[in-house]
Amino acid sequence: MISLYILDFFTAILVIGAAAIATSSASNDHVYSFMEEWGSKGSADGEFVTPHTIAFDSFGNAYITDTDNQRVQKFSSDGKFITKWGTKGSANGQFLNPEGIDIDSKGDVYVADTQNSRVQKFSPGGKFITKWGSKGSGDGEFSSHVHGIAIDSSDNVYVTDRFNHNIQKFSGEGKFITKWGSKGSDNGQFNEPHSSALDSSGNVYVSDTKNYRIQKFSPDGKFITKWGTKGSGDGQFILPLGIDIGSSNRVYVIDQGKSSVELFTSNGIFVHPDLKPATYGATNLSALEDVELDQSDRIYITDRGEHNIKIYTNVK
Repeated sequence: MISLYILDFFTAILVIGAAAIATSSASNDHVYSFMEEWGSKGSADGEFVTPHTIAFDSFGNAYITDTDNQRVQKFSSDGKFITKWGTKGSANGQFLNPEGIDIDSKGDVYVADTQNSRVQKFSPGGKFITKWGSKGSGDGEFSSHVHGIAIDSSDNVYVTDRFNHNIQKFSGEGKFITKWGSKGSDNGQFNEPHSSALDSSGNVYVSDTKNYRIQKFSPDGKFITKWGTKGSGDGQFILPLGIDIGSSNRVYVIDQGKSSVELFTSNGIFVHPDLKPATYGATNLSALEDVELDQSDRIYITDRGEHNIKIYTNVK
């Protein structure tokens, strides 16, 4: 098991230098400092047990899958608890280890109900709307590890299925549109894909976890490019998981194996050293899972090992 070091988010200031293998198109605006931290381990409002993925609505509210509490929690942009929904089970509105989450243009919330092998859709306040999926490998079916959710500007829903090694695309009502991927290491194949994210043109970026790379596709699944190999060097990965796209189409990737965030251009050019501050303390509980950017390009990191959310703000 990879040892992960707890991050000193209270004292570290991340200076991401343009001197690090950047292209001339990458501006020197990668200076971040720790802003605040949300949550601790527990089941009360605002507490978490294995927080997984974050999504933001148009008002800046944050929705977080609180995986081992079997629920979704909603917070204001300044971290104030608003509401929650979900209990353990398989009925409508219940979950079995929910992981991926995203928000459509109307504010409706889509959750990857991971071990129930389905997607559930809710109103912004948590009222159940619809669901789709069942266990299997056919169109509209999912494995026991349906994982990432990403929604495009037309409210189409891209679902990353880790153990079926594919991406499926649906309408916002759950109608199957297309899918791509199979197990392997060729272009367009996957080995346990974890998450996906969309750029401003609708291109789909997938963290291909056990192939140690990122793959980029057109909205209909045509392979465009890839980058990454196994390792701890610049542009390499040990365990790439969460992924998001910033306002300039820069690609942010959590590498849990490095306890870091890696940053790339949309074509896979490594932009700066990983966001890894000094190690701290005698324990190694930290396990970074997801990275998401809000409308101000603040960086939110879910730490499932420390059961909290770390937030960095761009200061340059």
